[in-house]
Amino acid sequence: MKRGASTLLGLALFLLVSSWAFSQDASFQPCPDVKPDTLGCEPVAWSQLQEPVPLPEPDSAEPGTAPAPSPDQQSAQSASSQVQPDTPKQTIKGIIVRQGEKFVLKAGDNTTYQLDDQNKARQYRDKQVSVVGVLDPDSNTLHIETIEQAS
Repeated sequence: MKRGASTLLGLALFLLVSSWAFSQDASFQPCPDVKPDTLGCEPVAWSQLQEPVPLPEPDSAEPGTAPAPSPDQQSAQSASSQVQPDTPKQTIKGIIVRQGEKFVLKAGDNTTYQLDDQNKARQYRDKQVSVVGVLDPDSNTLHIETIEQAS
């Protein structure tokens, strides 16, 4: 009884696999217009406004050059390195005051700047100072280069 059931099960499995194999069309090509010099199918139907840009050849890249960082990598950099090198330095006068847990530069009645180096700012608490640095307008943070007590 067991032998007959296993033979029947084997025969059913054989028929299932063979029917699947013979049902496959051997002439099926997913990309009928593939040329020998292409890597695969054209995955995008390009509009008239778009221009496809080919990838550079692997052998044309100069050895030892790193690819440009992606936007994700750029955002992971520290705040002080995000300031553009062509951004001009500014000298701003005001008073270093404590605002919550941080020291800020109060440069007028309604103007305050966040300071990136709290250790430098701490020693000038409640004093009139002149700060030289680069202002990041997006975060209103002054990247301190020097702080001097104003005379």
